[in-house]
Amino acid sequence: MTNRFCPNFERCGGCLYLDLNLDDYINKKKNFILNSFSHEGIDLKLDDFILIDFGTRRRATFAFKKGLIGFNAKKSHQITPLESCPALILDLNQVLSSLKPVLKELNKSGDIFVQKTKFGIDMHIKTSKKEMPSLNERMLLAEFANTSIVNRLYYNDEPILEKNPSPYPVDLFLQPSKEGEEALINLVLSNITPQDKNIIDLFSGAGTFTTPLLLKGLQVKGYDSATESILVLKENGIKRDLFRNPLIASEFDGIDVVIMDPPRAGAKEQTKELKKSSVKKIIMISCNPISAARDAKALLENGWHISKAVGVDQFIYTNHTEIMCIFEK
Repeated sequence: MTNRFCPNFERCGGCLYLDLNLDDYINKKKNFILNSFSHEGIDLKLDDFILIDFGTRRRATFAFKKGLIGFNAKKSHQITPLESCPALILDLNQVLSSLKPVLKELNKSGDIFVQKTKFGIDMHIKTSKKEMPSLNERMLLAEFANTSIVNRLYYNDEPILEKNPSPYPVDLFLQPSKEGEEALINLVLSNITPQDKNIIDLFSGAGTFTTPLLLKGLQVKGYDSATESILVLKENGIKRDLFRNPLIASEFDGIDVVIMDPPRAGAKEQTKELKKSSVKKIIMISCNPISAARDAKALLENGWHISKAVGVDQFIYTNHTEIMCIFEK
């Protein structure tokens, strides 16, 4: 892994395990997954554990207050000032260093969401008071964006500047790293067989899995509650709140594979219907092993078994990790 030294370790609320050697760190992450499933009575076997390099995070939310910018300290609203962050890609660190004079002149407080997409750097400044920018503030922010590597800048949902058009909404959710996204896509694709023709992608987001599957010539529909995500998928996306209105068991008739990548809360209501369906295979990706284990238990109690489980550590040196499980009957 790349250099993990950080002068802000133990003051910043981000990375927690920079002091562990690599073997101890990997075991800690593996045990977190295994213990989460054991708590639900599941004796899980991890087939593999994929470690993503440090310094690959392509999105971050910084806190700022009157010129000060950084991450909040652990369990605190106190900002730990940052010159740079070794967990982030170079472009985000460049943006971080260029923001300080602008924020000092802006003299506000709030959060700044920054993300690198294939179209460039997106930035959304959200102040504590959701006011619209004054003319002077708009000019200040536009000049900053125009002279920096930022491609698109929003302020409290108000567009300030866009250099190169992007079809994505400015707050679109992407996987934490490009490398992690590629690892998850490869895992999904490698577990699709020639017999798997019709696929449903639940909590599809911007089409992380839907798009590469469509490029393989498969029949895929993505479901997500976010209008912005569905707009990216166009005719292959269906807007639906899967928490309040999950697909019922009969809607999976004729479907070979269901891919499910829910948010941290998991997919409790959707799993209640999935477990009654005739789907041959379910590929579950989760950034929360605790909710994943809860949902897995419901499937295992209804005739499914886990044929493969892989850990993917996108959240390097934090107390979060990702898991992919394949369920078959």
